[in-house]
Amino acid sequence: MNRYKRITILVCVFLTALGIVACGQAKEDEFAANQQESDIRTSKGTESQINEDEIVNEEESFVNQKESNVQTVENTDSEAKEDETIDAKETSVNQQENIVQAVENADLETTAEDPLDLFINGSISAVDPADLTWEFYITDLNMDSYSIGEKVDLDNDGENELIICGPYGGIYLDARDNKVYKFAGGDGTALILSYTYYNGDIWIMYSNRSSAGFECYHMEKFEGADNLVAEMNFGEEFDINNVEAELKYTLNGTEITYDEYTALCSKIFAAEMNTN
Repeated sequence: MNRYKRITILVCVFLTALGIVACGQAKEDEFAANQQESDIRTSKGTESQINEDEIVNEEESFVNQKESNVQTVENTDSEAKEDETIDAKETSVNQQENIVQAVENADLETTAEDPLDLFINGSISAVDPADLTWEFYITDLNMDSYSIGEKVDLDNDGENELIICGPYGGIYLDARDNKVYKFAGGDGTALILSYTYYNGDIWIMYSNRSSAGFECYHMEKFEGADNLVAEMNFGEEFDINNVEAELKYTLNGTEITYDEYTALCSKIFAAEMNTN
């Protein structure tokens, strides 16, 4: 009997031990399952956190990029406005300089002509370079015989002289150093004043047709009213001792043919401007 109880007790102990082992294994399995689930949740949480961080970072990057773009645009607009302001200032300065230069040029252009206008207005007189003690005002001229003509560069210096039309070709006036000078003047039928264009320049011409069958011309080219650079004489005359002799034609004292003389006269007189 005792042996049977002992066997029974041993069997119970064995079964109890086996139950404890099985329970421990179940708990271990449950713990492992719980740990795996926790790891999965942790992993998902980590991934979720990472995704959230990435989203936040992307949003922050987008905002920063947007702010950078706005700042770039603002900087560009500011630079453009600064450039426009600078350009506007430069344009204004250039315009002012151009206006000042134009006024200065106008003053320079009118300086030589102002004395001539003053003479026309009767404000100043004119003098004769050959006799500086002799002067005359426009009121000293008989304006029934004289008239105000045009302004022409008669001495080839780039500045205009004033023509006073009148008897024997009138008077030509030049302005220098804010004074008015007599540049040329007609003096009777032996010195009839005019001007002509010859070989690209203006020449002052004096004509003498005072005698029948005789004519003589004297031309002067100037480069500045006080700078005579060339002269030319030509004409025709007959021999008073031989009325049957043919006319003689000369150029600067040298006899030329009739055809040469005719060609020369045609060229000169075609461009002649009478100022009677």
